[in-house]
Amino acid sequence: MTAQAARVEGLVAQHAAGVAATAKEAAALDARADQLSFVRLGTFLAGAIGAAHGGSTGSIASGAIGAALLAAFAAAVVLHARVLSARDRALVRKGVHERHLGRHRVELEGLPTGTELVPVDHVYAGDVDLVGEASLFSRLDVAHTRRGRRALADWLAAPAPRQIALARQEAVRELADALPLRVELEAAALDAIAAQVGEKVPPKVLDDGPFLAFVRLSPIVRGGPFALLVPALPVLTVTLWALSGSVLPAGAWLPTFVIQALVAWRLERGVGERHGLLVSRSRFVESFRALLGVVEGAALGAPLLKALQARLLASGRRPTAELSRLETWAGLFELRSQGLVHFFINLFLLWDANVLLRIEGWVARAGQEIEGWFESVGELEALSSLSTLLALDPGASMPELATEEQGFVAEGLAHPLLPAARRVANDVRLEGPGTALLVTGSNMAGKSTLLRAVGQTIALALAGGPVVAARAVVPPLRLRASMRIADSLQHGSSYFHAELARLRTVVAEAEASPPIFFLLDELLRGTNARARHLGARAVVLHLLARRATGLVATHDVALSELEEELAGRVKNVHFTDVFEGGEMTFDYRLRQGVVRTSNALRLLKMAGIEVEADDKLTGD
Repeated sequence: MTAQAARVEGLVAQHAAGVAATAKEAAALDARADQLSFVRLGTFLAGAIGAAHGGSTGSIASGAIGAALLAAFAAAVVLHARVLSARDRALVRKGVHERHLGRHRVELEGLPTGTELVPVDHVYAGDVDLVGEASLFSRLDVAHTRRGRRALADWLAAPAPRQIALARQEAVRELADALPLRVELEAAALDAIAAQVGEKVPPKVLDDGPFLAFVRLSPIVRGGPFALLVPALPVLTVTLWALSGSVLPAGAWLPTFVIQALVAWRLERGVGERHGLLVSRSRFVESFRALLGVVEGAALGAPLLKALQARLLASGRRPTAELSRLETWAGLFELRSQGLVHFFINLFLLWDANVLLRIEGWVARAGQEIEGWFESVGELEALSSLSTLLALDPGASMPELATEEQGFVAEGLAHPLLPAARRVANDVRLEGPGTALLVTGSNMAGKSTLLRAVGQTIALALAGGPVVAARAVVPPLRLRASMRIADSLQHGSSYFHAELARLRTVVAEAEASPPIFFLLDELLRGTNARARHLGARAVVLHLLARRATGLVATHDVALSELEEELAGRVKNVHFTDVFEGGEMTFDYRLRQGVVRTSNALRLLKMAGIEVEADDKLTGD
């Protein structure tokens, strides 16, 4: 067993223990909640009977006992709610552990796809399964904020500068072993989402957008004439009211009271709008405070992780403390929903405007920092997502990020979306710019899987993440692919024209730097054999002449002649099949040279279609 496999085994065991522990905790809390339900019912009934008996008979003792039991009922209600909340938190953590175990087994059904985060015409994301059902994004993503998921998708979809990728690598290494931190980060975000289930459309991710919309509103009390009037008028009015009829004439307070009423009327619309925005996100504030608390309190060592944590504390004030203050003011703002009580208190004290004045002061002090807080949490979630592969995959390693002139090397390369037990690892080596591997082979033998494994390896490495390979060297590259082409009736596009459009994205910027790394699967399959051969040959020569590097999977074995023509800049490799006893099997091993067998006719025969034999057929 390799050191990585042993490390993963230990982390998987911790997840399994986490499932068992949280399940046990949730069951115990559920049992306690059931007990408290009986206590609630018993104390309420007994208290109601005692209070009724005391009231009907005039018995002070019965009334006191009844009141005490009703107080016990109220306490039981509060305790019951807390127990249920604790049970729900335990179940959330149980779910986190279970999903990690599923990712370890590469069970990806129902996980986020990330398709909405990457343009449909992205130059390689769809081709190499970066996003979509059961995609690389599905296996990695443990982010539950909008910014976290966006960051992960952006990192996979575009290479980072080498120094940034190296900094991410160090952070990923640390987070891979920091299982409690990763679990709590994810659980805190899920707790925050669960806290918003009362909304008409419960969120699937924690979105800071509506809250930031509130923060960005222009102040209506602070910074203008109301900033002085709002706190001063109630003090003056109450003072005049207290002195009226004694020191001052009766009604001396009425002029200032009328001015207050006019101020309240003038501000009503703006106050109502801000109340709606803030109160609707009050659970968000509470929940995000807990999420930020996980980051604040974490013991972090990698420079990038420490920088993200430092961004939260840049002002010298802790985000959790700031959000607690906002929670307090938001709670006072809730008086607005108390009908007549609010009407009279607001009229005499300008309650809403005074509370809003304090909230606007909070926004002026902390509002400029809030987006940075959310960005820090999102980046930490994206780094945690990358670290899941290193934590859960026995074949994962951190790649070497090479200089431009070095070649691409992947030893023991495997596809990240295949379970470890089903993988076959292969070595892939390209000597540097202007070189290519020509991959021939039987149908279903593994050509496309190899290309996608290479594409995902490059995307992961250049994002700063781990790869599924024993060793990998990845230079700066611009990944481009033409593998998964679809025609479009809506846009009047044939398969051939759709492929030409995709190839245009591959060759258009081939002369720019860094070099292109291309993945081409069955070039120009939408035309006849002769045109397909000439066109594919022209595309490969065009790219190699511009220092591009990559892999071409093809059934056109005539392209293998490029190996001799280009003096070793093209190498032929192939997959094959074994047909014994009427059964076809594949070993998915990459071999040197050109394939010499074809399984297309055998597959047709197995499907019940007789085809005339052709001894000249050497590839399909």
